[in-house]
Amino acid sequence: MSPAVPLSRLSLIRPISPWLRLTAIIGMACALMACESRQVASPASAPAVLSPEDVKRQQFNAFVARFQSILGNRALEANSEDLTGEVRLRIKIDRNNEVFSCETQAMGLATANAPLAELSKKVCWSAVFPVVPADRLNKDGNVEIVAPLIYLPMNDILRLSMQPRYQQYTQSRYFAERTLLKAPPNSIGVVTFEYLANRQGKVEECVVNLERHRERPEAFKYDNVLQSRLTEQCKHLDLAQMPGFSVDETGVSRGAVAFEYSPWMAGPRSR
Repeated sequence: MSPAVPLSRLSLIRPISPWLRLTAIIGMACALMACESRQVASPASAPAVLSPEDVKRQQFNAFVARFQSILGNRALEANSEDLTGEVRLRIKIDRNNEVFSCETQAMGLATANAPLAELSKKVCWSAVFPVVPADRLNKDGNVEIVAPLIYLPMNDILRLSMQPRYQQYTQSRYFAERTLLKAPPNSIGVVTFEYLANRQGKVEECVVNLERHRERPEAFKYDNVLQSRLTEQCKHLDLAQMPGFSVDETGVSRGAVAFEYSPWMAGPRSR
């Protein structure tokens, strides 16, 4: 059995300020422009030829960075209660790049409590991750990824900036728990519910769209039966119970809720 793949750099679950993120992007862009200008000034310089090992290393680094981003952002959006602590998430993925196990272990000085462990596992089961590089699979065709997560408290300004993302997440969970989590599909994609409801929360119109997922476009299957089932389920939802439900001055509620789906989204009971 090959050793687990550690994601040691995924250690902070909290938002980066827009200024810092913008600064990083600008710095990267400037570096690329400088690199391009040097190449123009020295046309004779030939690009370095990467060895197969270098290519694999680059592919793995890209996989780790993308995996970290997906897991970190999902954990951030799900933590509306501002839970704090540390937990080690162990994720097992099979040869078909499907998640089949999400387990947690307490770690560090700040022992993870039960709510934090459950939150981390829910985040794991609901996420769609990038394809694992083939050379990282063990002889059974599986891989175990270890991701240490540290949840730190936020100040009032950061928490306020996160409110729209918290609401998007809770609304997507509201829809998911009443539709696809009851019977997960055998494909991967993104579903969007566009609804129109009255002031009592009764859905009067609902349009459902199924789209490919950017991480797993090859695993998408357009399914008319699934789309029809979801449309019917949407029409029977009581949106007055949905977090953030509101109506406009005419007493009408219009909105759209989107979330990603997968065969494993309901957790181990669905496997």
